[in-house]
Amino acid sequence: MADLGSAIRFMRKNQKLSLKDVAEKTELTISHLSQIERNLASPSLITLEKIASALGYPISSFFVNPQFTSTHIPAETQRTIQINPGTTLRFLINNVGQRNQLGAYIAEITDPAGEIMIHHGAKLIYILEGEMHFNVAQKDFHLTEGDSLLFNGNVPHWISHKSKSRLKLFVATTPPEIF
Repeated sequence: MADLGSAIRFMRKNQKLSLKDVAEKTELTISHLSQIERNLASPSLITLEKIASALGYPISSFFVNPQFTSTHIPAETQRTIQINPGTTLRFLINNVGQRNQLGAYIAEITDPAGEIMIHHGAKLIYILEGEMHFNVAQKDFHLTEGDSLLFNGNVPHWISHKSKSRLKLFVATTPPEIF
C-alpha cells in the first residue's frame, strides 16, 4: 500500500469518473479526495470503504501487495524438462515450491507416448502448431492450429494421433500439474 493515492486515482480514471463524481457518491469533498489521491491525506477505513464502493471495487483491492500477486518469469529462467523421449515441456509458471493456482506450459511433442493422463481440475489446450486427435473419455476431438479445448482433467484424456509435423501446444491447468 505504498502508493494508495495513485491506485485510487488509477481506479477512478479507469471507471471514467471525475473527482466530482466520486465526491457525490461518497459524500466526501473534492478537496479531500484530491488530497487522498496525491497521498497528502490518509483515509480512514470508513472513507476507503466509501471510495471502493463508489469505484466498484472491493476494499481489499487497496491492500493487495503486487509483489505477491504478480510474478515475472524471464524466458531464460523458465524450466524445461523432457517427460519422455517425444515430449518436452517449457514451464511458463514456476510451480516448484510454490502454491500457484494456475499451471502453464508449452509442450512440444514429436512422438506422443499414447499414455492416458488424469489431472485434477480444469485443463485448457491451445494448438500453436500442427494438429492432433485428442480424446477426452470416449470423445475424439480433431484439433488444428488455433483450436482450443477446455475440459475436466479428472476425466481420462490422451493424444490418439498427431500429424507428422511438429505438434506444439499451450497448456494451462488449474490447479497446476506437478512434473
